Amino acid sequence: MKIDSFASTARGLFLSPESPYVFQADFTPDPQPVPSNGIFLGEVVDVPENAPIDRLETLEALQGTQDAWKTSEMKLREKTNVAVTIGGRYANRSVSGRVPDSPAEPGVILDLLNTGGVCGVRTNPDTPCVKIEVKGGVALRGEPATLSHLPVIPDTRCPVDEEGIPCAPIILVTGSEMDVGKTTCASSLASALHSSGIHVSYVKLTGTGRMRDLMQVNYGRPLGFFDSARLGWDFVDAGLASTCGVSSHRARRCAQNLLRHGCAKAEIVIAELADSPSSDASLHVASDPWVKDWLARRGLIICACDTLESTLIVHWIRSHLEVEEENMLISGKLANEAHAREEAYRMTGIRALSCTAPNPSSLAGERAVGGAIADWVAKHFMRQRKSVF
Repeated sequence: MKIDSFASTARGLFLSPESPYVFQADFTPDPQPVPSNGIFLGEVVDVPENAPIDRLETLEALQGTQDAWKTSEMKLREKTNVAVTIGGRYANRSVSGRVPDSPAEPGVILDLLNTGGVCGVRTNPDTPCVKIEVKGGVALRGEPATLSHLPVIPDTRCPVDEEGIPCAPIILVTGSEMDVGKTTCASSLASALHSSGIHVSYVKLTGTGRMRDLMQVNYGRPLGFFDSARLGWDFVDAGLASTCGVSSHRARRCAQNLLRHGCAKAEIVIAELADSPSSDASLHVASDPWVKDWLARRGLIICACDTLESTLIVHWIRSHLEVEEENMLISGKLANEAHAREEAYRMTGIRALSCTAPNPSSLAGERAVGGAIADWVAKHFMRQRKSVF
């Protein structure tokens, strides 16, 4: 079967050191049923004109190299053959869906739930979706290939203190829901800190697989080239197509692996949660005792908000995650206006800073986007370190 496009969530087929596969056009569909988190070969059989998701984020090898790849987006058309994955998705402003009740047999038709290539059964039957027919799975050592068999990053050890807490500071970026400025915060902060000479890594801990956020935070663009030296990873690289519907144990184990890996590679780790921290997978991760201890000892939570009403998430975080006020900051779309920042502080007692404003005295340079928040963050960790010692 000739594959026209490989979804970015299927990248474990090529980037995992455990995979025997290389980029190639022809695959033989495996007739075994494809389980949740599995990779399958499919044919696009229907593309409704009004489908909210009609594109696929694809991955291909950069010609002439062994360790560089390219992401792009393609408009889907009927009879296109794709390699995609099975998973669920929760999205309050887009398409939601769940994994099939049983492993997908060849001939089953699934809904495309996101641009990254995660497929399942849509929650709302009236939502128009791209339909993909399962032609078969991908065989790996006689079994259906799943992302958990093909992790891109290994189990990693990182420097820890005498209490087992990672030595690098952590910045947890969360927010009230999707599209409130979380990734914009992470991206501008990472860029400004990097310009200041600080090595930063980025991990996305929960959500539905897609490389757009990794590209934006690490390279300042949603699509383009990346290589094996990248310093951004998400749950797909740790073996999950999506964290929607997974157990608390699995979500936490995945997040811990990502965080240790990011900590071992950089001086500061920026970690992002999808949607609200009160959603299932994000709550499992944010309330993990190891993560909470790390945040309390050498951490910061940035709450991205888009309205004054959305600052209620600050009160939720403070009460449920037991975070001290000095370890929290408000940013996102709300913090772009001075009067909104003042009102947010009045309502919550938490300082608000624009994530894109420069700072004339910034170590990152007077014109560096995010210089103001980067300088505040650097000073926060200096104060925190003094309080520990």
